[in-house]
Amino acid sequence: MSESGLTRVGGVVVLSGQALRAARDCALIAVKHRKMSGVPYQAYEALACELNETMAAAGQSVNGSPAVRKAAGVDEQPTVPIAEAAARLRISVRQARRVAPKLGGRMIAGRWFVDELALRQHLEGKQQ
Repeated sequence: MSESGLTRVGGVVVLSGQALRAARDCALIAVKHRKMSGVPYQAYEALACELNETMAAAGQSVNGSPAVRKAAGVDEQPTVPIAEAAARLRISVRQARRVAPKLGGRMIAGRWFVDELALRQHLEGKQQ
């Protein structure tokens, strides 16, 4: 195998090491964005799962990445600070804390964060 983790054998590309991890992460990014766009994502999700299983069989750590936890069904950490969510919702921070649980919000290290996708969907619902 090459140092980069990419080896071409005829018309086939063999992935290992960092190249395998990069391919898996790309597939997971595609899944996330296709889900947000409302387009089919199942083929990318299947690819990500296969690459993840291959990494596990090769002895590579697969649990460190947030993208892997998401693919494995473990909730991703919310990323939008409550102050930003309040500004985007045009409400006070206090009101934002009250609606945070409905927006996938969680308190992490004493600070509230909400889920970006849930926040966007909530804002789109208010505009309609």
